[in-house]
Amino acid sequence: MGSKHHASTPATDEAYERYRAAREQYSVAKYEYKAAKYALKAARMRDQHGSGQRALGALGPVESRDSMDRSMERGKRRQVVLEVVATERIGEHFQRITLGGPGFADFRDNRFTDKYVKILFVDPALGLEPPYDVQALRKELPKHQRPVRRTYTVHSVDGAAQTLVIDVVLHGDAGVAGPWAARAVVGEKVAFAGPGGKYAPDTTAEAHLMVGDESALPAISAALAELAEKAPAAVGKAVIEVGGPQDEWELTAPAGVDVTWLHRGGDYAPARSGLAAAVESIGREEWPAGRVHAFVHGEKAMVKRLRRHLTEDRGVDRKMLSLSSYWTYGTADA
Repeated sequence: MGSKHHASTPATDEAYERYRAAREQYSVAKYEYKAAKYALKAARMRDQHGSGQRALGALGPVESRDSMDRSMERGKRRQVVLEVVATERIGEHFQRITLGGPGFADFRDNRFTDKYVKILFVDPALGLEPPYDVQALRKELPKHQRPVRRTYTVHSVDGAAQTLVIDVVLHGDAGVAGPWAARAVVGEKVAFAGPGGKYAPDTTAEAHLMVGDESALPAISAALAELAEKAPAAVGKAVIEVGGPQDEWELTAPAGVDVTWLHRGGDYAPARSGLAAAVESIGREEWPAGRVHAFVHGEKAMVKRLRRHLTEDRGVDRKMLSLSSYWTYGTADA
């Protein structure tokens, strides 16, 4: 069957031009409508935050990471709001952020050396001031503008100065927290929930093993410092992998804890990482004797591999293991 051909006429051409112009106007108006709608919501939320209509409840001292996520989602935990009081580049790939201010009175410290907080990041274009109503923001904002959380270990807390320090690994322009940390300025407000945490070195253990990459370095640093203070005769090993010598830290540790630095020679990649293999290759005569308290945190595949090695090959008591996947290679969670 042949196709039908309709000859163009001046009336048809005129009608088509009107249609095309109307379609373009509709597209523009639709976009402007959505933009105005979201701007109105943001303005209303600013008013509500400013008047304190949506204050959140008190935060308990210790929670699991999952339960903290859920409680923040429901808006039943009051966020701690601090200000950036100092920022400093540590080596090539760390930015040290010191937080303090009046909101420190809401911070409930705990005894754990792997204490962590969940920082809330909200699109600056919204012009909102913390604390944030997370539940309302998630309901009312488009997906690309909804708040996101990133979990970071607290490096140290100074109760006298009423400050806490967070070290953020920098990955260039990738991720959320890294770019924020690199450009953070004094006076900027930061909202977070926490701290949580589950590990502190057992001073009654006969030996210690601490293993991690950059993400675990703040927790390992805090644990070694606590051992040096409370159990200076402690023995064991700390195996830490970083990009290169420029990322090594000066650590305070007991004389009996051997600290080994591994250098990947660049950003993390499975083929470059030798962290798990380094632990597996520790000879029997070098392995800490007695009841070992082990802390292994960092990239997921590494933690999973060493979980099996420590329990099956080394015979470490599962109750003496602190294992956690801080991040997963190939996923964006920075």
